Amino acid sequence: MTGHIPASHTPARICPNCDGFATVAIPSGARHRDGTRVLLHVDCGICHGTGTLPLRPRLTAAGVEVAA
Repeated sequence: MTGHIPASHTPARICPNCDGFATVAIPSGARHRDGTRVLLHVDCGICHGTGTLPLRPRLTAAGVEVAA
């Protein structure tokens, strides 16, 4: 039985700096009037808040780029 062959999908690599947790909430120590904490939302500086990095092309023995 022949079926649909899915298009090749190259997955993105998880960012090695943040392990995929791209945005963190850091408590500043201050509080709002209602008693909740003031949080600073900071994005990863390497992946810019996406959690992934694009795949790097690999070179074969012949020096030709191939998608990993």
